[in-house]
Amino acid sequence: MLTPEILQAMQPLATSGLPKVRQLYLSLYQAIISGKLPLDFILPSSRTLAQQLSVGRNTVISVYNQLCDEGLLVSEGRRGTRICYRAQSSGLNNTTGSTPWPLSTRSADYRNARNRPDIFSPGQPDTTLFPRPAWRKALMAASHLPASQLGYQESSLPELQSSISRFLATYRSLHVQPNQIIITASTRQSLLLGAALFSDQGNTAWVESPGYSGAIDAFRHLGLDIVSCSIDQYGLVPAATETPPALIYTTPCFQYPHGMPLSAKRREQLLTLSREHGTVLFEDDYDSEFRDETQPRPALAADNSDARVLHAGTFSKLMFPAVRVAWLVVPENHAEHAHHCLRSLGGGHNTISQAAVAELLNNGSVARHLQNARHVYAHRRKVLLESLANCENVQAPTHHAGSLSMVLSLTKPRPISKLEGALSEHNIGAVPLERILWHQPQARRSTKIVIGLGNVDSLEIPECINLLDKAIGSV
Repeated sequence: MLTPEILQAMQPLATSGLPKVRQLYLSLYQAIISGKLPLDFILPSSRTLAQQLSVGRNTVISVYNQLCDEGLLVSEGRRGTRICYRAQSSGLNNTTGSTPWPLSTRSADYRNARNRPDIFSPGQPDTTLFPRPAWRKALMAASHLPASQLGYQESSLPELQSSISRFLATYRSLHVQPNQIIITASTRQSLLLGAALFSDQGNTAWVESPGYSGAIDAFRHLGLDIVSCSIDQYGLVPAATETPPALIYTTPCFQYPHGMPLSAKRREQLLTLSREHGTVLFEDDYDSEFRDETQPRPALAADNSDARVLHAGTFSKLMFPAVRVAWLVVPENHAEHAHHCLRSLGGGHNTISQAAVAELLNNGSVARHLQNARHVYAHRRKVLLESLANCENVQAPTHHAGSLSMVLSLTKPRPISKLEGALSEHNIGAVPLERILWHQPQARRSTKIVIGLGNVDSLEIPECINLLDKAIGSV
């Protein structure tokens, strides 16, 4: 006979969002698994239990049948319905979760992403700039895709590949076949794909420092040995290693976060290294669209020699991060294998977003937005530099050709932990440069900070700079 406590626990609640049959199944299943209803216990008939719980008899019959199918109950005709499952431990559910799960050693290599305040947070574009009506109209057009393009796709959307091919030819002097363009969800995914295609575990990769932490995470995930390359006024300084690396990660148009382009001499050094030793150059075309003083040099991948260059870009800054559309240009003879590899890495093809981006590229919305965004960000840089002239604790940079990030020098070194605390207290997302010097031991003092221009309006910049100066001065 069921005890009053068990009957009360099995009573379906009108306030629950679940159907009565689902509530009864879950409560009876839990009572059996936990051992509250032991092996060989005879349950009431379906009619009796339905009366006790004030539910329809068919509800009870449905639950009994399902539990019989799952091997927890057995129907013995007139003898009743018997429990045929022996609980492993009656106290199992009371102890589940009491012991913390140990993390893997590998997980310690992944850096903790911190949520930073919006003011001057680097790497954040202004998501209000892209025209929402154009995005809605493009999504509406994308909703008419045929059913054949809404399933699991083995390749990228051809319309977007063609659109990006024309975009690269116009803005980056890079002429590639559409099928060379592999659509990914982000630059991080492109890094994983490029490294998986052209390097093996234990190979060496050169990476800029300071630089993009996503490259570090991707290469470590695939078991590469990472060697840091310092940065000077000409960009990446090739590392002095005995053997050439399998991969080199670089941001040649705008070094992140310093902003200088890779010099012509350094470009040729890297291209020569690739031609002579087969090193693959991973070109992250970071912020190339927002250069406002001079035309950017052609992409590294535009070099017509035998250098091996993977060209990566994203619409996260060009439009907004939520679009989740990026690309990687690979050799044409490896394009099909690259799609298979992307699927194995967990990548997929969001054809709705891809079709929307293709529509925006084709109808000129992206080009018009880019022209407007350049003007907006250039004006913000101008206002910011003027505002920095009155600061006591931070100095303006010596070069600022564009980009959404800027490195500012402090007038004197500050303790990093206290500096970060003061910035957070004043709701400022600026980052000490030493935090992205990934190859060095944790520094105690900071001499520079990295700020972003994407999330502060021009009218707010003078007040925000005063707040930044105040926060630094309090340390």
